[in-house]
Amino acid sequence: MMIRYICGFLVFHSTWILAFQPDVVEYDGHLSIKLQHAFDQVQEPQFFDRGTISIQSIRTGAVTVQQSPLTIEDKKKLKAVAEKDGIYRLRAFVRGLDGKETSFLTFVRACSLAESHLSDILTVSLDHTGSVIAVSMSTSPAICEGRHVTQEDLRQFNTTVFVKHMEQGPVPDTAAYIQKLEKEREARERGETKDNRSFLAKYWMYIVPVVIFVVLSGAANPDGGAGAGGGGAGR
Repeated sequence: MMIRYICGFLVFHSTWILAFQPDVVEYDGHLSIKLQHAFDQVQEPQFFDRGTISIQSIRTGAVTVQQSPLTIEDKKKLKAVAEKDGIYRLRAFVRGLDGKETSFLTFVRACSLAESHLSDILTVSLDHTGSVIAVSMSTSPAICEGRHVTQEDLRQFNTTVFVKHMEQGPVPDTAAYIQKLEKEREARERGETKDNRSFLAKYWMYIVPVVIFVVLSGAANPDGGAGAGGGGAGR
């Protein structure tokens, strides 16, 4: 009966896992992402248009990126923020497959973006339905090395876009496990299961009490044998 309950639970658990596993080959579509950035180091900075990303196929990850060069004023702002070890903010407006628009905010250290000469990486994460759940920005290297940067180094963004699908987790082989449990149960019922344990491993619960009894009996009467011998000699 217990095995049946266990098997029933495993079947239910396996079905639950399979129902929520993504299958990236079953959906496809187009996504449009509008990018805005800000250099102000205030709580509510002012954002300006940076460009657009068009994901032509979320299945294959084919993308096209259109971005305008930084203006002279933007270059000055980025250099000033980098020298103060400030942050560079990026806001992404994503128009999904259903036409709904969602915004995501990400940031990097301004010095890392400047020292990479505007080479950044955008990762667009999708859930099992193909909807965007996160847009994150990074640079390579991510740390600031204090290299000198000129305005000529900040001409144009060189952006790499990765479309990341939700990864499928491991699915337990429930059928094989259930068959194993059933075979073990049937073998026990037929008496075919062999116990390969040693003699001590099998009967230790009987041997230990006997040993303890013998030890305690000897400790309770340590001079019993010597007393009896002395009495006989007295006669």
